Amino acid sequence: MNYSFITMILSWIIVGGVSAYIAKQRHRNPIVWFFIGLIFNLFGLLFLLLLPSKKPISTEPKDVKVPDIKQINSEATSLSDGSAYPIPHNTLRISRDSTIEWYFIDALSAIIGPLKLIDRRKALIERKLDNQTYLWCEEFPDWTQIKDLQNGASILDPDFL
Repeated sequence: MNYSFITMILSWIIVGGVSAYIAKQRHRNPIVWFFIGLIFNLFGLLFLLLLPSKKPISTEPKDVKVPDIKQINSEATSLSDGSAYPIPHNTLRISRDSTIEWYFIDALSAIIGPLKLIDRRKALIERKLDNQTYLWCEEFPDWTQIKDLQNGASILDPDFL
């Protein structure tokens, strides 16, 4: 039996495994780098070591402070003249920016979110949004009804989203 051939195959597999391990530590695709290490052996491993590490993709939600609807309602009712917040709602617009995280208050007064643009579309299709629905995102100073937004009618149009 030819032990040099077995030793060569074994060394390729070991270098491929080491390449995959290092690639995972550097936030790169370990499967791709396993095969690169397997095929190119030490050259692939050396190339991986020369590449800079990628930043990890964070799946944790950002620490966003969502306004408390109960506190807002109690402050609004405590105003002496009974008027609502003096926030100029007509300057607020709904953005098509897909990176903005949205929150809305459902029919059971539960805060739903964070939602991306595609999730807002699903909520619209499932009829969870109407003119009376309160929305909030980081760009808004407070919870705002869709009807009070400058382009509020357009969010109820499925083609807008």
